[in-house]
Amino acid sequence: MLTARMPHRAPRALSDTAVAVGRGVPRARARPATAAAERARRHLVHVVLIIYLLAIFEGSLRKYVVPQFGAYIFFIRDPFLIYAYLLATRHGLWPRRNAWFMLSVFMCGFGVLLFVLQIALGGLDNTRLLLGIYGWRSYFMYVPLAFLVGAQFKAADLARFGKVTLWLALPIALLVALQFTSPQNAAINVGVSEDKDFQFQGIGLDAERIRPTGPFTSPAGQSQFVTTATVFLLALLLLPAARRKSGRLMLAMSAGAILTCVALGGSRGTTLSCALVGLFAMGLGFIGRGAALKARALALPATLALTAAVLYPIVFPVGFQAFMNRWDAAASAEQGIEGGVFGRALYGFIDFFRLVETVPALGYGLGYGGNASITLGAMVDGVAPGKLVETDFARHMVDLGPAFGLCFIAFRFGLAIWLLRLVLQATRRVSDPLPLLLFAFASYVLLLGQLTGHGTINVYGWLFTGLCIAASREALASIRAPLTALRHPPRFPTYLRKSPR
Repeated sequence: MLTARMPHRAPRALSDTAVAVGRGVPRARARPATAAAERARRHLVHVVLIIYLLAIFEGSLRKYVVPQFGAYIFFIRDPFLIYAYLLATRHGLWPRRNAWFMLSVFMCGFGVLLFVLQIALGGLDNTRLLLGIYGWRSYFMYVPLAFLVGAQFKAADLARFGKVTLWLALPIALLVALQFTSPQNAAINVGVSEDKDFQFQGIGLDAERIRPTGPFTSPAGQSQFVTTATVFLLALLLLPAARRKSGRLMLAMSAGAILTCVALGGSRGTTLSCALVGLFAMGLGFIGRGAALKARALALPATLALTAAVLYPIVFPVGFQAFMNRWDAAASAEQGIEGGVFGRALYGFIDFFRLVETVPALGYGLGYGGNASITLGAMVDGVAPGKLVETDFARHMVDLGPAFGLCFIAFRFGLAIWLLRLVLQATRRVSDPLPLLLFAFASYVLLLGQLTGHGTINVYGWLFTGLCIAASREALASIRAPLTALRHPPRFPTYLRKSPR
């Protein structure tokens, strides 16, 4: 999937142009419409790529370029997102007959109505207005992007995203190494601003170092990048050499960069997320298609993991010791949690139950469960809602109330199940590792990630859900029956059919 396939061309008798000509529309009028739609689609891909790059480098702008405008730069992606939506609306690029997409649009409108109801009950002030706008953005604004990307991205576009990610891993690994070896209060770690209000205080790794954040402002953003880079790297390595468009040197350098980020990052979450991607890759050995892919899937991830484990204390002895100290300290703090680090991760599935009977029917208000609420010191009837939240599902209770919060949780679970069904269809029918590996990341964010609590995770979650949909759709489209069997074309689910032009 990471290689650009030749586009499927319908025979002249059944192409859009031929049908139009058969109805009396001149050929000269039919072709420009198709060309215009393709230009709009490519333009959309470029806009989404800009959103992706801004998600990666937004933190660098806030830390190293204009820290005094950090609060505004936080929203720098949004104008491009709105432009992408307008472009899709103007050129008819939205998916059709997709119930999940229609539900996401309904949710956007419902979010506005809920915000109005919360204002009617709780009153309007600057804090509620700011948190409400921020909360609506976190919950609803980026959801339609997943279905837009899923409908319009082609194999070549997925390949471009993969290559951009792997090339960016090289300078980001260098930045991580510099952050790791620099003092905690160095400008490369806290930013260039002399005003402490605009500096970024990282999370401590040990007494001397902080956890590197790369180009982001927090380790959470860096974790998203490293995990998705691992997805693209494994997807390329599992392809036959003849289908790769990337050279061995580039793959080796990218692999070294990713391992450097993991080794010096000191993040258990990043390590476990990459391990999860590796396990999904090995799963291709059981449900993948083709003996060659299955053999590579069983051997390659295990070999890479073993090699990394052996080289870690040798190549990065200081990073290894810091990571082990961090792991031991965290494990000690989690002794009261059944299952340790894994129990802590799964705690999000049950944590929200403690709030079902205690929060107001419509919640405390959109945005009141986020970090911005704590920063602003938001209070509702003597309660600080932001301090009630430990997990993302609990945040839904605080922001939306029990009934609507449970509906949003159901939406996340339902979408993950629908996506799994789509991915399994592609994985079992096509020798392509990308859909399942993208699902490894997207499903974790949908089910366990801070999808509504962290801006970078929010855009990563919905964007890569869209890439997973697109990868599955492209894989299934590649196995259509021979074009000679025109009278009995294969039937595809409605959510895989292209929108009419």
